[in-house]
Amino acid sequence: MEEWFKLGLIKTFLVIIIILINKYESKTINYCFPITVNLIASIFLLVYSFNYLTINDFKKLNYIYVIIVALCITITHFISYKIIKTTPNPAYIRIFSAMDMILVLLISYLFFKEKITCPMIVGFTLITLGIIILSYY
Repeated sequence: MEEWFKLGLIKTFLVIIIILINKYESKTINYCFPITVNLIASIFLLVYSFNYLTINDFKKLNYIYVIIVALCITITHFISYKIIKTTPNPAYIRIFSAMDMILVLLISYLFFKEKITCPMIVGFTLITLGIIILSYY
């Protein structure tokens, strides 16, 4: 089993934990919870960076991209939190993850000339059908 697949499985289980805790930690939509979680995560990342990175690592960054991604992550966390809190079933948030995969595949194909294989088309077709079924039933 390749490393990316193992890491993907670990990430999947962690996301499940995140979704369930976000859904059931409180019944009201209070943005204090995701803000606090992100502040603590930032502290963990700072500790990691002090231990394993150098100043030169940070000098190589494209700060425009860093700011864009940071803004997108912030907005995504708030939107995800609200969706998880208001949806009748917390699993519905994963519908959007499936749509993300399809859009990334299409953008990769159109702009970066990524190769699309027959098994990929079959898999993404099944994902699309699953999204349609979950959305309407």
